Amino acid sequence: MNNDLNYTRPSRIKYPLIAWVLIIACLLLYSLCPNISYAGKEGVFINNSVFFTLEEVSLSKSTDSQSLQLRVMLTNGSGTAVDFNNYGVKVTAPGGRSYYAQLSEKADALVNPQSSQTFAFISKLASDLTADQLSVTFFDRSRNQLELGSLSVSKAMSFQQNDRQFVFSLSAADPAQTGSTFVSVQAGAAFAYPADGKWNVALDTTVKVSGTSSGWDPAGLSYALRDEQGKTIALAAAKTDETKQDGATATSMLLTAKLDAQPQLDGLSLVMQVKSSGKEIGQIGLQSSFQLVKLGEKAALAGPGHEGMTLEATKAEEVMQSGKRVGIVTAKLYNGSSRSIAIPEFAGLLVSKDQQNSLATETITGTEKYIGAGKDATFQFVAEIPDELVSEQYELYISEKKSSAASGSATGANAAEPTGASAQTGSGSGSSGGSVTLPLAALNLDSGLQAGVDGTPATGSELGTPFVFKADNQSVNKNLEVTLVEINSHSNPETGYQSVIAKYKFTNKGQETLTLPELATELQDGSGKTYSGTKQTTVLKELVPQASYAYSYSYLLPPDVKGTFKLSILEGSGTSKLKLPIAAKQVAVRSTDGDKPEVLGTTLKLYPYEVKVNNWSLNGNYNNNTWAYKLSLDLNIKKQPDVMVDDATGSLEFELVDPSGRALGSSTYTLQGTNKLINDWQNITLTNVDNNQFQYPLSVRVYETVQTPNGAAKRLLVTLKQ
Repeated sequence: MNNDLNYTRPSRIKYPLIAWVLIIACLLLYSLCPNISYAGKEGVFINNSVFFTLEEVSLSKSTDSQSLQLRVMLTNGSGTAVDFNNYGVKVTAPGGRSYYAQLSEKADALVNPQSSQTFAFISKLASDLTADQLSVTFFDRSRNQLELGSLSVSKAMSFQQNDRQFVFSLSAADPAQTGSTFVSVQAGAAFAYPADGKWNVALDTTVKVSGTSSGWDPAGLSYALRDEQGKTIALAAAKTDETKQDGATATSMLLTAKLDAQPQLDGLSLVMQVKSSGKEIGQIGLQSSFQLVKLGEKAALAGPGHEGMTLEATKAEEVMQSGKRVGIVTAKLYNGSSRSIAIPEFAGLLVSKDQQNSLATETITGTEKYIGAGKDATFQFVAEIPDELVSEQYELYISEKKSSAASGSATGANAAEPTGASAQTGSGSGSSGGSVTLPLAALNLDSGLQAGVDGTPATGSELGTPFVFKADNQSVNKNLEVTLVEINSHSNPETGYQSVIAKYKFTNKGQETLTLPELATELQDGSGKTYSGTKQTTVLKELVPQASYAYSYSYLLPPDVKGTFKLSILEGSGTSKLKLPIAAKQVAVRSTDGDKPEVLGTTLKLYPYEVKVNNWSLNGNYNNNTWAYKLSLDLNIKKQPDVMVDDATGSLEFELVDPSGRALGSSTYTLQGTNKLINDWQNITLTNVDNNQFQYPLSVRVYETVQTPNGAAKRLLVTLKQ
């Protein structure tokens, strides 16, 4: 018998048993050590259907510390609820360092089956750590803090680096507060500018309160500026907005102060203190808050509602307009988000720091209310520059107008003074209502205001030829054609001036209804003197496709000003003091003063109407010492068929005068609407003429009248003589 082939049963099952033991051990190890998934985004798995993801991370740096705010999501794809209380979160760094993360917002710990729930945490970190060194580690409290896995901070779905933010526990500011509540103070854009012999400082700030006491009022803090020497000045706080989301309350505030001297911006810090005790909580360096953006660079707008928005100044120039020095800065607002946004209401301040002078600007923009995703809008900031102001160091501060929801104020030489520091004289004040302007962006116009083209070159003088508008104008749509169809003058010896009426035709050449723009116009004579136009009171606000509408502007000129004029169309809101030319024409103003009185067969032209007088007669009726005159007219009235009209479109005034030119009575009739003039014969009544007031023969003057906010403007068309 061969002993080498003599095997027993126990020896034959030894190795299969070892294999089974190894398989079972691997399965147990797999169940005890959840894996990290990298499909789509990182995740730490508790089991095959329950896992953590890192959704939002914000690293906040203040002057001498930093904190990490994070939001994790627990997804429960199982059939039973998962209790988040069984798990914890910490922040880990190289060298074995770890930092406990504390829950910062209220949330339901139980995550129902087939649902997800987010949880917000905050962790205080060493100031030398950077985002790429940090990870968020999850652990199981029920298994002796067993680590389940880690997720990279820099690879979070949303990562934000906040270099001007300080985060603290509410209990540090208010010992009476219990529970887990955290406050973050975010310093935004800041301005420092001269005004009325002082230096104004304005700082946009957002205070976010999250946790068990999210309704805590940020007015419980006082705010102050501190310079490099430790001097402080109190800041007034005005609330501008308040939003609630995910168990947190975010309050936007404008902090302001007036300083006696120009501050050194590089050394300024924002100090937060407990209002009741004066205890200092922390500070934020403001060096980057005063950062200037160069011409041609894009500045990202911070703060709620500005996500994806950037502002870029594209041109800065100085021109002569109507004999005045005018500074113009053109800027574009870009919408880089995936949604349409409402166009903000901007305010501008043109600052010359070397001359310590600040000039408020007019803001000119288009009529659009929203900017589509991926689109932009153009703004022009316009300021009149005094002749005595000569500067090469201009800056433009752009703010957003907001309503003031609430306010506080602080004044004094020792306001908010920390221990061992002297205070700088100054004051701060807040408004109890109305509006405030929140700093958005500061533009460095280091090359000064470049010399621009004065005004707009005038094109040909032919009536009916469309105006050529500047391509970057904000008022006239490219599909809106504007033409001058009439311009006539009439001298009035009784008032000592001549009245010029210019009529403009607007035609919608596009396929969509357009809003009729609010435009200003002016006439400029050969000596450079300008005369502003007053727009006719109109009813129509929008113009449908392929239709036209006409209305007039009236101008008052000295009686001896005649000849050719430069007619300019300007843009700017009705309340703007400064308006910019966007088109111009050379025009010859026709005077009707020398027109002959013959009328039969004469056609009166008042666009869009032509009124032919076929015949007329004037008869009087005497009763109770007064005369009533009846003017009978045989008219033929035609209207341009493509022009829309309303009750304000055309009116004729009939004025009875004696040989001395004295007016005895008048009546006005429209060419559209109630009691309008019609074709064929009709009677015009002129009443209440005193028997002793006049001599014969009588005449009737026929005027075109244009209603304006300043009253009726008249143009003599013809005189009917007996």
